[in-house]
Amino acid sequence: MLFWSKKEASRKFIDLIRRSSSWWANWDPSIQITAGDYGEIDTTSGQFIKEGNIYTSSDKSIADLAAQFQVVSEVALDKYIINSSTAKQHDLEADVNFNVTGFANACLKGQWKFNHSRGALLIMHMPSITRVPDEFLDKSLADGLLRDKTLVTRVYKCPAYALYLSNKTNETVSLALAADVPSIVAPGVSPGAGKGVKWVDDGIAGLLQKGYNDEAVFVPLYSIRKITKRKIRRESFDENAPRGDFWANVEAPWGFLDDDGEEEVIEYMR
Repeated sequence: MLFWSKKEASRKFIDLIRRSSSWWANWDPSIQITAGDYGEIDTTSGQFIKEGNIYTSSDKSIADLAAQFQVVSEVALDKYIINSSTAKQHDLEADVNFNVTGFANACLKGQWKFNHSRGALLIMHMPSITRVPDEFLDKSLADGLLRDKTLVTRVYKCPAYALYLSNKTNETVSLALAADVPSIVAPGVSPGAGKGVKWVDDGIAGLLQKGYNDEAVFVPLYSIRKITKRKIRRESFDENAPRGDFWANVEAPWGFLDDDGEEEVIEYMR
């Protein structure tokens, strides 16, 4: 089954990536999610629904505290690839029919074999992280701010991405970010002059989304946390163990999903 509800497809993709990495995927990376955003996860689609941002919050106590701790940017990576356990990366076969000039010098390329279960793949080119400083998290926790909010603490941005949700057909998918060089070059013009870059693919049977821009405008991944009360078990009581509230990673607000993104209902025998 391929053409199921888009909301179920997005939730299944997000769930697979989260289970493989602890990061939350953005099904539509053109939708901006920023470090410092707060809101909730939509239980049907899995997408983040923004309510506000700590730096522009109408709550003066939040905005004033955030102003003391500006977003931190980290050095970009060459690439970041996440695939579910139902996909394995292989060496790119020589006979893959990309048929595109410039493929030999592709800045990013690979091949993935999926099995009969639903699988997910996310590729980012030159991704960089922006994050909310830990000092803000510590101080907001101490001051009791954002207690009921889900906070975006880290965000990956990149100029190029590809995401794929498989079709359960044991497909082998090849993807490359390659230079699109014209086959005929005008006299006096360098072969590299004015060349573009584009995603090329082969073996696609499921849902593929991809994008490229000269600037890092896409947000494929983000991390969210929420203030949670620490649980202490009586049988394993440790007087030196940390107590009180803490910023915890957010768990998925749904149960186990089947291959088509439907939440499975577990019936217990009486």
